[in-house]
Amino acid sequence: MVRKSIIMDKHLFYELDRFAKKEQRDFSNALRYTARIGLIALDNPELTIEEIKDILEAQVDYEAGRMSELKLEES
Repeated sequence: MVRKSIIMDKHLFYELDRFAKKEQRDFSNALRYTARIGLIALDNPELTIEEIKDILEAQVDYEAGRMSELKLEES
């Protein structure tokens, strides 16, 4: 993990802090999570934020072995 100091608008700081508390995350984890979603959204403008969150959640479940890859039958 890399440490970096950033300068952030006060309003953005308070919004992110509120999000962190609502999601029961610490500030750093909330910042990483929202930045990750934001970068994915920029790369995939056709996806909604909810779709991105669902994909990330499914990825965690798959990596934890709680689901398997879906295999489609060819016709």
